[in-house]
Amino acid sequence: MIVQVIVFLHFHRKYLIIFIVILFLSVCFHNQKSERKAMITIHEVAKAANVSISTVSRVMNQSDSVSEETRKKVLKEIRELGYLPNASAKKAARKSVKLIGALFPDISNNVFGRILQGINSIVSPLGYNIIICETNGEMEKEIHFLNVLKDKQVDGVIMANVHIPEEQLMWIHKNQKPVIYVCQDIPDFTLRTPSSSVNIDNKQAMCDMVHFLYEMGHRRIAFIGGPLHDLSAGKKRYDGFMKGMRDCNLSIHQDMICFQEDFSIRSGYRGMHQIYEQSALIPSAVISACDNMAIGAIGFLYDNDISVPGQVSVTGVDDTNLASAIRPSLSTIRHADSDTGVKAARLLLEHIANPDFKGGAFQLPYQILRRQSVRQLLHQDTA
Repeated sequence: MIVQVIVFLHFHRKYLIIFIVILFLSVCFHNQKSERKAMITIHEVAKAANVSISTVSRVMNQSDSVSEETRKKVLKEIRELGYLPNASAKKAARKSVKLIGALFPDISNNVFGRILQGINSIVSPLGYNIIICETNGEMEKEIHFLNVLKDKQVDGVIMANVHIPEEQLMWIHKNQKPVIYVCQDIPDFTLRTPSSSVNIDNKQAMCDMVHFLYEMGHRRIAFIGGPLHDLSAGKKRYDGFMKGMRDCNLSIHQDMICFQEDFSIRSGYRGMHQIYEQSALIPSAVISACDNMAIGAIGFLYDNDISVPGQVSVTGVDDTNLASAIRPSLSTIRHADSDTGVKAARLLLEHIANPDFKGGAFQLPYQILRRQSVRQLLHQDTA
């Protein structure tokens, strides 16, 4: 059939000219129609759907903060108007997947594992993939992986216990990529960037632990802390310990306080050894900045035939899986890690969907769990 048409047009030149003109007009009409679609703005879509611009943006970013009725109404207007997003949105739409970056110091730590599970439970059903970067708490790795996330054009980043300098976050500032900080507060220099934080009140939690031990009859309380440059689990937990000691009018023995370079079991063992060597008295209780350090402290006490909790009570923070598995089981502070991940993910999606979302610092509840590692002292034992 096509061959016959070509032969016909070859011998009837005037029909060939008419055919070319019709084809040209058809292409022009199609281009004008496409240009008209490209000219439709998000403002027109919002006006037609009788919603705000931010609502249209949320619908396009698949935010779950929009009702199903509103979503259908907005999508209907987008189809009927033939709305095409701007150049940057087109670029994002062309990406095969939607990406979120996650910087965590130690994914084998079940605290961070539960946070990641919470994040994934929210973002995965919405089509987001998570690029997980394990930094081991090293600034060089944090900077390296941040550049990897930049190259991957992630839509936002969730960070835990990071120590990245301001200058390394400039691309986030420049591109207004939202950042959610978990297990730490928002650094002051990121306040101009869309950001939020999800954490517990570490200072008050540690202060409460001192009060708990005081009520159990303990008066000589030691502290094994992490690095003070970690402003959340390091400095704030130490500040909370000091506040609790002052609140209870307890003597602060500097030889019963030590700081380590990280929050590992090894550091807890080393810290307990340091206190044992430098202190004239054995403390009746030891507060550790995290469960891993508390487990290390128990290990040292066991190796030196010091009974826990018979002679020394030990506490931690985080309620990791090991806290309830070891013997004696560890008294600790539990905070809802999966809730942290869920909250962080929802905040990030809100930042992505609504550039005007202010965000903020969100604190989650915690509770002190008394287990076998803490002994209640009789009155005569408290001196």
